[in-house]
Amino acid sequence: MTLKLKKPMIIFVLCFLFMICSVVCSLASSSADHDAWAPLKDRLVNDGFNREYIDTVFSAGTMKYDSGMMTRKMKVLLHRRFEPPAKKIAREKEYDDRYVGPILLAGAYSYLRENFEILTRIDKKYGVSPSVLVALLLVETKLGHTLGNSPAFSNLANMAASPDPMKFFDELGHTDLAPEDMVWLKKRTKQKADWAYKELSALLKFSSTNSLNPSEIPGSPYGAFGICQFMPTTAISYAVDGDMDGRVDLFSKDDALESMANFLKRHGWKSSLSKKKKLKVIYRYNHSMVYARTIYEVAVQLDSIRSTFGPE
Repeated sequence: MTLKLKKPMIIFVLCFLFMICSVVCSLASSSADHDAWAPLKDRLVNDGFNREYIDTVFSAGTMKYDSGMMTRKMKVLLHRRFEPPAKKIAREKEYDDRYVGPILLAGAYSYLRENFEILTRIDKKYGVSPSVLVALLLVETKLGHTLGNSPAFSNLANMAASPDPMKFFDELGHTDLAPEDMVWLKKRTKQKADWAYKELSALLKFSSTNSLNPSEIPGSPYGAFGICQFMPTTAISYAVDGDMDGRVDLFSKDDALESMANFLKRHGWKSSLSKKKKLKVIYRYNHSMVYARTIYEVAVQLDSIRSTFGPE
């Protein structure tokens, strides 16, 4: 005897089976995430963080383990390791001319005018001119408009939890590495994981001090956050409460701008410095001379525009 199901019953059965499969897959994924995070969570607890707090942060829906973050980083480093010297020299251009084009410069100048009162107040306190701060903000986040598409905490956690390149070796595109290159790869991956762990710990501390949910802070692929794009360790050392509301919020204009000025001043910035010495200070913000020269050039252009059209 053949059992015949009516169409509504067939649809119900299929939906039920789909729901069961979804639940099973979800549980399997959750278990895999738990196993991947376990060593990292234990390390954080051993370093003094509260177990309940750590479990809560890692239970956020955004906390899905993915070695892809570390894979992409190591791909870049491997590419640079094997890059011919001529290409390395070509990559080190004078400055990034995208930021001195008319559209971005016009936006930067408009921002300077709109926030001139705040910027001049900060200049008097720290000795960092409005043009330099606006140049930094332009290059870092397009004046606060590009803040990253995923949580900084998740990005750092995925790197910190991926110290072994053999877990994603097939995805690197370098299956024929020489023994000395394999040694280098394992060492550099471990170094990057340890660096990410240090930044992850700092982000937890910064978040706790300033009443933030670390799993909800948007950031760059490698963990920088706020309109000033500070790394967590930088935030702990140099971020300040610019608007005096009792907490540091690097997504707040007052806090972020003053924190940037504080960073530059504490690294030796003075308006009287030579160009060479100014570039060295800017380099500390982002370790790239192309970046430093770009900030310097944008600031020069803004000063030129301001000398003609104000404000004074």
